[in-house]
Amino acid sequence: MHNVSNGQIALLVATIACFAVATICSLLRLRRDHEGLRVVGKVVAYLGLLSSVGVLIWHSAERGTWIPLGDNFDTLVCLGVLLAGFVLYMQVFRPLRGLEGFLLPIVILLMTAAVVFGRTQPHDYVNTTWSWVHRIAAYGGAVAFAIACAGGLMFLWVSRRLKSARIAGPGPRMGSLERLEHLTLLSVGLGFGLLTIGAITGLARIAETPGDTRLGDQWYLNPKVLLALCVWVVYAVVLHSPINPSFRGRRAAVLSVVGFALMVGTVVAVQFVPSGR
Repeated sequence: MHNVSNGQIALLVATIACFAVATICSLLRLRRDHEGLRVVGKVVAYLGLLSSVGVLIWHSAERGTWIPLGDNFDTLVCLGVLLAGFVLYMQVFRPLRGLEGFLLPIVILLMTAAVVFGRTQPHDYVNTTWSWVHRIAAYGGAVAFAIACAGGLMFLWVSRRLKSARIAGPGPRMGSLERLEHLTLLSVGLGFGLLTIGAITGLARIAETPGDTRLGDQWYLNPKVLLALCVWVVYAVVLHSPINPSFRGRRAAVLSVVGFALMVGTVVAVQFVPSGR
């Protein structure tokens, strides 16, 4: 078990506070686009990203290895850093107003989970190629689905504003429906591919140790496996929405949000459901 010092927890709490302020500024700008709010939100978001990277460096130095995803703390902070980095990258090169207000809360949840679960290891990882590919694909898919969820929520928000004929109000526009749908489908496509790789390599790990799987002999009935299967099916429907007009637009956005909720349920199951023998 890797120790997480009180100093690392304190720095991570400060990181959460920075991202919370950035989120509030972004949400306030949806009502009134003020330059001061934009500057403050941008500054604290960068401070949050820098401090979270500092937490990772500090924790890696104490672990004695720079290989990521070694424990719950490192894994959850890594995911948060990836999401926060994506937000800031988008706002620099492909600005999409309001994106922080929908994605940074997910970053805050990941960082908070790191504080809560940070003093435990998720698994006794097996140092094999299958294990590493499985972990990277699974975590990368989770990041992509979080982005798809944010894109879906923004699509629903913009669609609601358009229908209520309030787009001429004081709030800034958040991008076209076409662009938001493209972001959602692109993220779903990436996440679906990674999830499929993670599922295949996960099955390979089970086959590698027949009769001694952590999920038990009836691993196919384990809640973790069933939830992961539901996530795969939901995103398969979203991924094929371009060839099925009845699932485009609003329905695809709703399904992307539902799929991410199931993904969160899978993560919770990993933490609390017994793993078998």
